Amino acid sequence: MVTMEFSVVVPALNEESYIEECLKSISKQTLPRESYEIIVSDGASRDRTAEIARKYADKVIISERRGIWWGRNLGAKAAKGKYLAFIDADTRIKENYLETVQKHLDRGAVGLTAAYDVDGSCLKTRILGCMSCYCWWLSSKVGSTRLIGINLCVPREVFLKVGGFKNYALEDAVLDRELRKEGETYFLIKKLAVTSPRRLKAYGAAGLCRYYLELGLVDSGRIKRPYIKKYIKHQRYSPIR
Repeated sequence: MVTMEFSVVVPALNEESYIEECLKSISKQTLPRESYEIIVSDGASRDRTAEIARKYADKVIISERRGIWWGRNLGAKAAKGKYLAFIDADTRIKENYLETVQKHLDRGAVGLTAAYDVDGSCLKTRILGCMSCYCWWLSSKVGSTRLIGINLCVPREVFLKVGGFKNYALEDAVLDRELRKEGETYFLIKKLAVTSPRRLKAYGAAGLCRYYLELGLVDSGRIKRPYIKKYIKHQRYSPIR
């Protein structure tokens, strides 16, 4: 009997344009298919997301409650794998993704994100993508790893121990802080994922930097005074997540 090594959780909401390619990439891993399961956690999409998901996923969970943190937690609750891999619905993973991250998790890593490319983007955007990945990687070398929800892996027992994702704007950063109390987290410089450029297209490079900066300030509690809060635009950005 093959051990269930991974539960791959894909949170989704109205993702019919992206989710099929995402799930196809997960289905084509170099690990034996019976050693991992695919779980789609859908927030009651109004398009064909759930219909498409059922062609590839082992489990499709529908919830009227929305929020990417909630969707990920709901998927994890139904998981049976030793490890959890959270992949965004607009992201594809390379065929050796699970096999590669498993080596690090087997050695004791409690959290891991792999570097990524931005799909079909211009040269300027690709350069910005590479620079951001190298920044995350360098941070990890000095003990300040930043796990990113685009692709994020964690042992299921550790995930449950820290209480999963919390209802924060930067839920992946909060999880990272909790995981680091349990052991080492890693940002792999090896590019194992390809994500869509929709956030960049929607807000541009400057707007996206402001988005993450503001969310980080809000989550850290550094913005508390009402007259400062009124200038924060992060609530306008949150539906894109």
